[in-house]
Amino acid sequence: MTKNLSNNKEVNKIVRKAIESGWKAEKNGTNHIMLFPPNKNDGFVTMSSTPRSSRNFKNMIMKLRAKGLDV
Repeated sequence: MTKNLSNNKEVNKIVRKAIESGWKAEKNGTNHIMLFPPNKNDGFVTMSSTPRSSRNFKNMIMKLRAKGLDV
């Protein structure tokens, strides 16, 4: 099991799923999590470790799906 990068259990669940799928996760100094897909040419997805609304959370999931993560 990986170290929790957020206090939000749903965010941690998505990060764990990404890591299990070959993605890399890093937390930067501004309380955001950067997720890097296995294909390094695809760029990365930045997400808040504490999404303020359900809409923010849904947008984050849509960005991850667009990069190929099955969440």
